[in-house]
Amino acid sequence: MPPIHDYVIANQNGANTRSDLNNAFSAIVSNNSSATAPTTTYAYMLWADTANDLLKQRNAANSAWISILTLSTGSVTTSAVSLSTAQEWTSQQNFNATTLTFDATQDWNLSANQVCKLTLTANTTFDAPTNQVDGSVYVITIIQDGTGSRTAGWNTVFKWAGGTAPTLTTDASAKDVFTFVSDGTNMNNVAQVLDVK
Repeated sequence: MPPIHDYVIANQNGANTRSDLNNAFSAIVSNNSSATAPTTTYAYMLWADTANDLLKQRNAANSAWISILTLSTGSVTTSAVSLSTAQEWTSQQNFNATTLTFDATQDWNLSANQVCKLTLTANTTFDAPTNQVDGSVYVITIIQDGTGSRTAGWNTVFKWAGGTAPTLTTDASAKDVFTFVSDGTNMNNVAQVLDVK
């Protein structure tokens, strides 16, 4: 394991200076990897805390360590992103679109399928989706198979403008896109685009 270094190069002879520099570089490239915290710290300094499997960074005041991510998985820790603070992203964020498996009484697990598509191979009726989260937006693209003329019914948790669900486009391979906002109990339709070409 690389030595913990204070990043102060002492006045010393050439060989000792070179050894000191090599130790400092070793600490840098390993992110100060150690089971114990460095005793000499600096604002924004990194520490790979091997005892707790965490990459930590010193705060701006150099008064505490902030956990950034898990070393073994690279997963960001909750302390690195505060859910109670507005975040500004500089790159696109998205949910990977998924594909639902057709079912005559259609299941829709929202925790795993926030943005998804479903190809109808027969008529279906949607069950109440599972794992609704109040305020979340859910999008589904419904696609007719090569035969077309498939219909969809909807559980009563799906709410529509005027109380009536739109009729699906039934041409072969037709696509209809539906967007819902959940209130935690109901799936409130806020937009639909029918016969997307």
